Amino acid sequence: MKRLLRGLGVLAVPVAFLSCSGDPTSGFREPSEITASPSTVFINVGESKQVVVSLVDEQGNQIATDFEISAVGTGVTVQQDTAFLHTTAGLSIPNQVRYDVSATGIANSSFTVSAGGISRVIPVKVTPSTVDLLISNPTPAWGDTITLTAPAGALFTDTSVVTFAGGPPGDIVSLSDDRTVLTVVPGPNTTGAVTISHTTVTYDQSLDFTVTSVGTVTSPTLTVLEAGLSNQTPALGETVTLTLPAGIRVVPESVLAVGGLAVPGAVDPRSITVSTDSSVLTFIPAPNSDSVVQIHGVVPSVLPQFPQVLETTLKITTPVIDTARSTVSSATPGAGVPVILTSTDPAITFDRGTQVILGADTAVTLSATGPTLTFVPIPGSTGAVNVTGAFAAGFRLDLPTNAGTVTATNAAVAATPGTGSTATAPTIVTPAAGEHSGIVDGTPFGFATCGDIGIPCQVYKFVVAADGTFNFELRWSNSSDLGLYFLDAAAADLGVTDCDAHGNGAGNSPEVCSVALVAGTYYLAAVPFGAFYTPADPNPNWISIRVGQ
Repeated sequence: MKRLLRGLGVLAVPVAFLSCSGDPTSGFREPSEITASPSTVFINVGESKQVVVSLVDEQGNQIATDFEISAVGTGVTVQQDTAFLHTTAGLSIPNQVRYDVSATGIANSSFTVSAGGISRVIPVKVTPSTVDLLISNPTPAWGDTITLTAPAGALFTDTSVVTFAGGPPGDIVSLSDDRTVLTVVPGPNTTGAVTISHTTVTYDQSLDFTVTSVGTVTSPTLTVLEAGLSNQTPALGETVTLTLPAGIRVVPESVLAVGGLAVPGAVDPRSITVSTDSSVLTFIPAPNSDSVVQIHGVVPSVLPQFPQVLETTLKITTPVIDTARSTVSSATPGAGVPVILTSTDPAITFDRGTQVILGADTAVTLSATGPTLTFVPIPGSTGAVNVTGAFAAGFRLDLPTNAGTVTATNAAVAATPGTGSTATAPTIVTPAAGEHSGIVDGTPFGFATCGDIGIPCQVYKFVVAADGTFNFELRWSNSSDLGLYFLDAAAADLGVTDCDAHGNGAGNSPEVCSVALVAGTYYLAAVPFGAFYTPADPNPNWISIRVGQ
């Protein structure tokens, strides 16, 4: 049976000293100090830790003796571990004694160990971990405030954060002047213990730790939306009205942000509106919708500080558009020859935001209006015709077409006149945001010195009406070394970020860059560097420049 010492009592450890169980020279050595491991005990309320003590001489040799403990402070109990260091005869070796230190309350405490006329005070720092917070209302309704009162010895701080299991962090309303009471508004869905970070203790306010309550808090749940939908199977382009349950609202800024209202698996709805009282939403769902409605910023009307992302219990289903029915003017165009893609579905139209994909290659969009799109395939590209960014019922969709396969001839492309001078340079259309343009051209490289670049090139006019960032791609037919540079009207290199990161060799095409341009007129110079290699690389027989914003 263990002997227990509380408060200020004294515990003596008598030792039956046998010559075979101790050090026969102990009686001839003078005690110097008592050692303790650990020298200071750091412990949480409700936990126990062990301390081993020894009496040693000046050389650090242990001396067999009797140990006593006394002056046990508040908040701790100390008891000897009588099972520590038994001999085969069942007797304790008196060179060391181990004590179990248990924490019963928050305290800056200690106890004293004495032996051989020497005493040592062992500090015990007791901090809270799982504590018995006083919770004023464990089952608050939405909008109720509750108070959390710290146990004796614990303090909250200005930076304390209250977290409720299962729910969001609490909204702290106030902290009492003595820092022992927090007034908090719990959010929905709380169900469990309360955790409070950045707490401290009265005896050492430099300490910072987190405590968890023994008691729990449970608030009403809000995990799904029992919302009403005016039509779960709307036609294309039809507006749907979503009515929230009583007592539930949305934060308009959250709903109206990009992705704030979505139908998972489909393009996000458009034309979203929120009623004045934030209880009714309207929107037009995209084609191919077949899921619940996901809404950001859902709140109980009395708890606007706790927005959630929730889904409706009802789903919405719209007509399927899985193919852009269309035709092409040629399935085998010559190198650099434009092809016209024509939509045969009145619901599908094109603009400069639409691109045509042939196999692994993106064609250059020349123009697009309504049901027709004119593009130039990259020479040598082949594959089924797919489109990205086609319009269907007011939504941009990426779709395959039923136009079949297009295979473009891989050969020299006829040169566009005027690329030998900035004065006569042909214009590449400047795309608006979300749009694309470009050119596929032959390679005369007729601008002899290319201004201050000093070697032949060919140039294209590019007029920027408003500051913007543009994405450029230069491709060509072989493994020679090319770059795309930006010149002014006098053919001086403007020193902006050029598209020229690669040398020659396989895989060096394309060169790509993203460039911020201020309003003004620029000249895009396609510059071949093959002549600088030994042996010299031949010039390509076509180039393509694609521009997007």
